[in-house]
Amino acid sequence: MPTTPDADDNGTYQPGTDPGTHPGTADSGDEASTAPDTGEAERGPGGNIAEAGEGETAGGSEGDSFPPHGTLTLRALRWGGLLGVVVFAVTALALLRGLVDARNLIPGKVSALTTCMIVGGALAWPFLNLRDKKRPVLVTIMTTIMTALGVMTSASLTLAWWDIYQETGFSVLFLLALAGAALSAAIFLSTGPLLHHLRSTAVGLGDDDDPSHWGRLRRKTGEKTDEGLPRYESIRVTRRTRACLAALVIAPALTLGSAIAGTWALVNPVHHVIAKAPADASLAPPASLAPTASWSKEISSTKLTTAAGAGGPILLTDDGIMALNPTDGSVLWNYERKHANFDHNFLAFTNATAPLVTSPNGKYVALRVLSPKFVQSTGDTLVFDALTGRIVFKNLSTGGPLQLTDSAVLDGNSAFSLTDGKKLWTLSDGDRVDYSGTAGHSSFILGQYSEDRRHENSPQSYKSTIILRVTPQEDLSAAVEVDDVLANPPDHPDDPTNLVNFIRGWAARYTGEFDSSGNPMAEAISLDALAKVDGADTRTFPLGATSGINTAASLSSGSIVTYSPIRLDNGPRDFPSEPRTEKVFDPSTFTVTSIAQYPGFTGSPVELVDIPADDGSLSAAITVRPGDGSTGTTIPITPGSTDLPPTLLASSTPGGTAERAQAMRTPGAVIAIFNATDDVESDCTHGKYDQSKRCPNTYRIYGITGEHK
Repeated sequence: MPTTPDADDNGTYQPGTDPGTHPGTADSGDEASTAPDTGEAERGPGGNIAEAGEGETAGGSEGDSFPPHGTLTLRALRWGGLLGVVVFAVTALALLRGLVDARNLIPGKVSALTTCMIVGGALAWPFLNLRDKKRPVLVTIMTTIMTALGVMTSASLTLAWWDIYQETGFSVLFLLALAGAALSAAIFLSTGPLLHHLRSTAVGLGDDDDPSHWGRLRRKTGEKTDEGLPRYESIRVTRRTRACLAALVIAPALTLGSAIAGTWALVNPVHHVIAKAPADASLAPPASLAPTASWSKEISSTKLTTAAGAGGPILLTDDGIMALNPTDGSVLWNYERKHANFDHNFLAFTNATAPLVTSPNGKYVALRVLSPKFVQSTGDTLVFDALTGRIVFKNLSTGGPLQLTDSAVLDGNSAFSLTDGKKLWTLSDGDRVDYSGTAGHSSFILGQYSEDRRHENSPQSYKSTIILRVTPQEDLSAAVEVDDVLANPPDHPDDPTNLVNFIRGWAARYTGEFDSSGNPMAEAISLDALAKVDGADTRTFPLGATSGINTAASLSSGSIVTYSPIRLDNGPRDFPSEPRTEKVFDPSTFTVTSIAQYPGFTGSPVELVDIPADDGSLSAAITVRPGDGSTGTTIPITPGSTDLPPTLLASSTPGGTAERAQAMRTPGAVIAIFNATDDVESDCTHGKYDQSKRCPNTYRIYGITGEHK
């Protein structure tokens, strides 16, 4: 007797054995098992396996094959489809944790396709169960439709996952789990019509040996029970067949689950390259400016942020963070996270000027990678070793302030050690820190508040001050308040004071003394000394008479740059419309120098100037000047390399120069940055999922080393 592919070649039927003596035999009064066919092998007398192939005859008749060819395979696939739907549905529900309003991530067509699958399956059920004979063409159409709907649904979900990943760099795995559920449902709904078709070719409607029913598959023995009813026995298959059928049951869930797990493991938006050798930490910031730039580099990004690390400039672009060699502009290390949102403005609410935060000694740099809007968590806080690019601290961010000392980080409401990651302390409920940026070498800034800008002993002299609350990084209970700390004078007496007033762990405060003209005197002092940290550097450096700190110049130069004294004798009109600077305190050399005598870069605004040619035509150039006002560095702008003609750059909208050209002093070089394209509104796009505005710009970066004499 020929066997089917679903049965072992050694399977035999023993017609001489009384069916009633087999453990697998059941009379008409037995309840049918609801287990899948994978457990149907039973032992006959003597402990031997009594095996039946799928193609053996029912009731001992040699003319009829039972079960029909392929029945066991289809029944196993039906169970596999159902199992896959359950597994992936539960997985999708588990993966929904941490997502906000996830239904908006599902394409609209998926709902329509899923509805069609459900309605189609509901309408097909009466047709399959009430019609005795099924025409093959109708069964083929039903199977094809169900398969197509499942594949289209799965494809739509997979494409939605890919689109979100391409835009945000975030892998929304619950969409892939739904895609797996859709494919499993397609398998389940496609095998039903085929099994009902096999039933119509083998048995009549309502017979107990129906291949499409969910109970244990049985067949008639040709004998009668004592009550005169047909006697049935269960189908028995070989162990090898049972193993194959079991594999088919778990195949959909296992295969699709492996694909999702592989995607999670292999699809990684992060590309991290650590420096082969640490950057040179012995380089000092240039004390002068060479007449021309030593090197240049071009970067395309929506925005570009620069910070001064211990080994040179560190840049933050749309794609990630990189450190450059200050001598030639080559990349020392980089951390790329494609399509991530580093949000160059997320620290604006805490009065910081950039999302890159460096430690006072420049050996660490921190940033936050923000999660898309559909994710509950704020994002990740990352702290890098600025010399090698190695990640020394990673934490799930809750937002709030971000500060760095030389050995600790304040992330949100908690402080952590950068040495071992140990939590140092957490702010109590209700406490709030409103500063993000570089803190002291071993102290954090807990608060700062504006003070009265007049002094009772000199009512006509203006001074911009704050009350500062600082604490040693190890002991929150030792926090102290310090008054008369210098701040940036506002453009108008009623404007709020800019609160970013700390440079590389140093601040400035008024001494309580006045010069001969009645102007208040100030001095530079470390934040650790103000916080009374044990072993702190308590030296002070006199800054002379001043009305405040020039924040923009100080941040660009990495030095404390003070304003000239401002008098109130003539009212608010005496407030400077342009920065007026007086002294510069350089923390790298611990020297105080008059601006007029300082040959290095002190944060003076970068200028775009016209350069006349011999033929009478005009070109443009970028100029970076030292504090003493000498020639400095001139960088020609190549015609055709900018969105505006060079002749229009210098005469463009007032204030535009500061946005298009900037400079920063770092160890080894002064970095000039020029936006060659500016924001062209027509080129801006908004993300579908994170709603961030992206305007592509071309930035040119120039490295200016010290002047060789």
